[in-house]
Amino acid sequence: MYKYFRWFFGKIYRIIVFEINFCGSLLFRLLELFVQIFPEDARGCRLRGFIYRPFLKKCGKNFQVGIGAKLEHINQIEVGDDVYIGHNCWISGIRGGITFKSQVMLGPSVKMVSSNHTVLNKSFRFGPGLGGHITIGPGTWIAANSVITAGVQVGECCLIAAGSVVTKNFASFKIIGGVPAKILGDCYDRYSINEN
Repeated sequence: MYKYFRWFFGKIYRIIVFEINFCGSLLFRLLELFVQIFPEDARGCRLRGFIYRPFLKKCGKNFQVGIGAKLEHINQIEVGDDVYIGHNCWISGIRGGITFKSQVMLGPSVKMVSSNHTVLNKSFRFGPGLGGHITIGPGTWIAANSVITAGVQVGECCLIAAGSVVTKNFASFKIIGGVPAKILGDCYDRYSINEN
């Protein structure tokens, strides 16, 4: 009996190692499915963040991930303290990588990929990807359904309005919105609350 038990689990182990080494990250895909069973509340978000933590390039404390979020190439993603990624976001660190400084908040369905397609033989289909590192400054809020393209640097404490497409860099303390995104104002003029 022990011989068959050992044989069976030896086969399972070899299949998993083969999948991880030669066929991509089957284990990570299974993990992605598993973390979706946790509830969409603070505990579930913290638990998802905790489970993703070992796969990230760097991760601070209190990382939270909403249900349905898709994190790809996360070994190229750095996360500071108190970062929240909302439900149904798609974040891909392919080629360029992504850095979320501390206290960054992503609303639902934000899309972010650190690579762009290029043209080869008059077609984008087979052109090689061109990476560009994305950095989101501390305290920035990216509202729902926004898109951040490769190579973008967003400063500290910015607000990116819902549905924006950010294709260039922005300084700190700005309200950013539109397609393509532009400066709409200063965060401190409209959203500052005095602590008394």
